[in-house]
Amino acid sequence: MEIKQLTRRQLFTMKNRKNLETKVRKFWEATKNADLVVEYIVAIIVRNALVASDFSLPCQDVVRDLLFQAEPSETLRQFSPFFKDYLDESEWISVIKRLFKNESAYYKATKKMRVHKNSLKNRGSAVLVDNYDSYTLVSIFEDTNGKKHTWKLRDADPSNTLEETRRILSVLTSLTIFEKGDVRQFAKFVDCDFKGTTTLYSTKQPKEQPESVQNSAKELTQINADTNVEKVLVDGMDLSVLTKGELIMLLKGIFEEAEAAMLEESFDEPEEGFEKLPADLPIGNKTNIESRIVPEEKGNQQQKPAIDISKTEKQSDPIFGSRIYS
Repeated sequence: MEIKQLTRRQLFTMKNRKNLETKVRKFWEATKNADLVVEYIVAIIVRNALVASDFSLPCQDVVRDLLFQAEPSETLRQFSPFFKDYLDESEWISVIKRLFKNESAYYKATKKMRVHKNSLKNRGSAVLVDNYDSYTLVSIFEDTNGKKHTWKLRDADPSNTLEETRRILSVLTSLTIFEKGDVRQFAKFVDCDFKGTTTLYSTKQPKEQPESVQNSAKELTQINADTNVEKVLVDGMDLSVLTKGELIMLLKGIFEEAEAAMLEESFDEPEEGFEKLPADLPIGNKTNIESRIVPEEKGNQQQKPAIDISKTEKQSDPIFGSRIYS
């Protein structure tokens, strides 16, 4: 099964470092193509210098294989300074002897790359004026045909100054793995710009609702709670299927029953000499005793004799539907 080469998108945008390193290792194990793998790892090292996320010293096991076991090649010799930090001093001396005739040959062949390597380390001296949630690096390069193309890199590190960023981006002009068709990209660095953005909202996080919406949600929750209470009070009836008019009639009936219960309690122990109202008679609008007493005519100041209640005539009360004594 043929394994595909890694793309620029994978090398610079894969967020999971472990997954990216696994892809590089599997490609190395399947192809043993040292030249491609060396440039893959150098691209990740450049990414680490440009972004805020940590991709430092990537693919350490693969790098050791390249330095100690891979067949020496011009590409491996050219980019070897980028791998010095992977080894201790004694190991690094043995690698130089393995890849070069002597130490002088190493310094002569890697002069340019040692400058680039220092550019990756000597950085991070910018002073932030404005703080943003995220930063994007926008750079412009020319391909080998002289045609300009724009490259955007997210998660850019704002601590790099403009000059530091330019030096780091210049390292990409040494890589040959990025092509479009048969034309090599990143052949010449032109310019770059640094943009900060503030996230207003994200689909990964819930939007902060306005206070009016939050209040509406609270009211809806309270209504639902009240509806549950009503379902308990009205056993066996689903209030959600009732119309507005039916709900009004239901509530009116509940209030009337409550009022009737209050009136029954007030008449449980009537005053002496008064007949208790029958329990099965309908109850009308609530009135008081004083409103049903006929006032005396003006000018009649003579006190009437006491009335024998047992001998008085009963009259009909049009409000209560019962009888009172007169």
